Amino acid sequence: MYFKQTIYTILFLLPLTVFAQESESSWQKKLSNFSFEPVVALQIWSSYTLGQEVYDATNREYKEVDDRLDFQLRRSRLGFKGQAYENLKFNLTAAIDLVGRDVLSGTEAGGNNGPSPQLRLWNAFLQWRLINGSEKLNLVMGYLPPQIGRESITPASRSTSMEKSWSQNYLRRHLVGTGPGRAVGANFGGLFINENSKIHWGYDLGIFNPAYREYNNNSTGDQYAPLVSGRLAFYIGDPESPKYTIGHKVNYFGKRKGFTLALSGAHQGTTNLFTSNAAYGGDFLLNLGNLNVDGEWHFLIREGEEQINGNTRAIESTAGTGYLRISYNIPLQKGFVLEPTAMIMRFNGAMSAEDQEMANTLDAFAGEEQKLDVGFNLYFNPNLKLSLHYTHRDGDAGDAGDGSTLNNYFSQSGVGAIRKGSWAGLGVMIVL
Repeated sequence: MYFKQTIYTILFLLPLTVFAQESESSWQKKLSNFSFEPVVALQIWSSYTLGQEVYDATNREYKEVDDRLDFQLRRSRLGFKGQAYENLKFNLTAAIDLVGRDVLSGTEAGGNNGPSPQLRLWNAFLQWRLINGSEKLNLVMGYLPPQIGRESITPASRSTSMEKSWSQNYLRRHLVGTGPGRAVGANFGGLFINENSKIHWGYDLGIFNPAYREYNNNSTGDQYAPLVSGRLAFYIGDPESPKYTIGHKVNYFGKRKGFTLALSGAHQGTTNLFTSNAAYGGDFLLNLGNLNVDGEWHFLIREGEEQINGNTRAIESTAGTGYLRISYNIPLQKGFVLEPTAMIMRFNGAMSAEDQEMANTLDAFAGEEQKLDVGFNLYFNPNLKLSLHYTHRDGDAGDAGDGSTLNNYFSQSGVGAIRKGSWAGLGVMIVL
């Protein structure tokens, strides 16, 4: 009897053992291509602001506020990325930004000073390489920035100015409606590298679903049109990367000798806000030895309709924004690198009363803004740097005059009408 039970037990367990071995073998194959990497990045600043002015609506004049020292956790990125299969990558990243920022400091963006600073989603996407062993066709799906411009698709940790060029903010808000510039969508992209040539190229073509201010900022409104974006980049000399990626950088620390020239554009059709919304322009990057030069310029065009005395007339708002930046690597002892850098940023919008009225109806930017950033970055390694910079700011409201809030120089969330001051800053950026 005992012998029979033993035989039955063996016969019962044998297929389970074989199944377990096959299952283990299958999982081992899957796990052999699996990689997991945490994402941790911190940018901590101290800044001193001079000449900030807040508009007093009662007396209809600007009044200076005290110059001030400000400490802030400018950016943090927390999450993970990795590879699930041979051709499938993933990225899930959250952000905690602007913690501690005084909104009367001259630095950019809003504040995050509640009793529990807000955590928000930053990136959430899958990247699927559709052809084995080839970078020519990739599909990226999820929550990500449309691939247009250079600064918008360059992480702050890889920018060479202390603050990223705020031309990206004008471009992002024009297309997506928010400063982070993210939207849910799908992007096809690829990279063509010719080993026998010094000319290479890459492309991106995406379709996204940005939400514009309707139904508690959750819809474009009763009228719908998707945002379509595209970018075509040519590389002379070394490409920026041997593999396709939606993230870029500026400084290659002498390891790249190449020039990138890219053309990009985006368009969205009729929504409740406009009949047409578009941006188009170009960007470039030059890496030559220790020299790094990059820049971009984009035209922002928005068209719509308005009712006047029962009649419908077509209206339009046009603007342009971009930057030019240069830096140079000076190698020091122990592998340190000192990088002097300078950047000028411009926004050119409507200046006449009539054109500014149309821009306001279309919820578009107007007036002018310019910013000059000069300073030094000290790299202990490419993932750890100290920055000491000075940023001079200026703007022109045109016919809108005092008290207008028509662009970033004249407007501050949480305050209202303002004239931004200039500021000096000391910061540290670390990517773990």
